[in-house]
Amino acid sequence: MSLSASSPVVERIAQVIYDRLMLLTAGGSAYIYVSEVVRYNRKDTYTPTDKQIVLTMGANERVPELDHEGNPPAVCRQQTFNIRCHVIPSEFDETPSDTYVNLMVFEAMKAITNNQATWHNFDNLAIDAEFDSTEPIEDDGTGIDGANLPLLVRYRTDENNPYNVRM
Repeated sequence: MSLSASSPVVERIAQVIYDRLMLLTAGGSAYIYVSEVVRYNRKDTYTPTDKQIVLTMGANERVPELDHEGNPPAVCRQQTFNIRCHVIPSEFDETPSDTYVNLMVFEAMKAITNNQATWHNFDNLAIDAEFDSTEPIEDDGTGIDGANLPLLVRYRTDENNPYNVRM
C-alpha cells in the first residue's frame, strides 16, 4: 500500500517501517525466514504463526523541547512502534526458542536500519529514531514466545496540519 502526502506523517512513517520489515519475507535475511509481517487491524484477525512479525503503534507523545518556531509553529511528536517478533517452534525442535527470537529481533533491527546512516529519518519524514529495550513475550499457554522491539520515532509537523512534514 503506497501512501501519499494526503496521509498523516505518522502513517507514512508506519508504511516505511512496514515496507522495510517486508524485505524479511522476501529472503532479505540469510539467517532466518520471516513467514509474514502483519499490520494489526482490529477488524481483521490474524493467526499467530511461527516467525511472524506484528507491527502495532503504541503511545504518541508530544516532545515540546524539540518544537520549532514558525508560522505555523512546528510541533514534535514521538511515536512508539511495537515490532512484535513471534516464534512457535516445533515441539521436536531442539533449538532454544530464544535463538529464534534473537535472530528475529536483530534481523528486524537490521531491516529497519537498512545499513544506512540516514535510516532514522524514514525517507525524510522523521528527525530521529532509536530502538528501546526489548520486552520478552513469554508463552502464556498460547504457544507463542518472542519479543517486542519498541522503535521510538520523533517527527515534526505543522501545529495545525499533521499531514505536512517539518524538519
